[in-house]
Amino acid sequence: MRLVDLSHAIVSGMPQWPGDDQSLRVVRHSEHGPSSCESSRVEFGCHIGTHVDAPRHFLAGAGGVDDMPLERFAGPAVVVRPVPGVGPGPLPASLLDGIDLEGIGFVLFDTGWSRYWGQPRYYEDWPWLSGELAGRLASCGLKGVGLDTPSLDGFNGRRAHDLCAAAGMVNLENLANLGELPTRGFSVLALPLKLAATEASPVRAVALFDR
Repeated sequence: MRLVDLSHAIVSGMPQWPGDDQSLRVVRHSEHGPSSCESSRVEFGCHIGTHVDAPRHFLAGAGGVDDMPLERFAGPAVVVRPVPGVGPGPLPASLLDGIDLEGIGFVLFDTGWSRYWGQPRYYEDWPWLSGELAGRLASCGLKGVGLDTPSLDGFNGRRAHDLCAAAGMVNLENLANLGELPTRGFSVLALPLKLAATEASPVRAVALFDR
């Protein structure tokens, strides 16, 4: 089995969603010594780094990351690649034209925006799902959708989140290394921490190949 890491490293001081403190804080309780070992406490926001949004994020009463079946976070995937160098703005529904989604669990959009990860520009504006595109995805019986951008929506939008949440889908955001993947022939695994009564969780997302 071959794995491709689709997650960004979480580091202190990295850029984050404007006005939303998702900062990583690591507190060392003890260090290595003759009679001690290293022990730490970690604090972070649920939407830090590469993470998954459960429907509960935008839909009251919907499932959170702790009560959704694990099967919802894994499945066969395809990669959709917009025009190289696509800039900020809505991605059109026509990107799905001619793509066979039969038996597919996840659609991943490789916009190339992850090249700005770690830079302030990453969170200034980005490619996002148009309402029409999100609606088509929500009607396909998918488990989830993923992007290499901060959000399914633009900075002040929520239409894509609402449509996907209503369809019971999970959202993978801030994905990395999508350019290393073929358009199909692999599965995605993005298990959240089992955080009780929460709407999101960091994940170690990976693409799995049988060989």
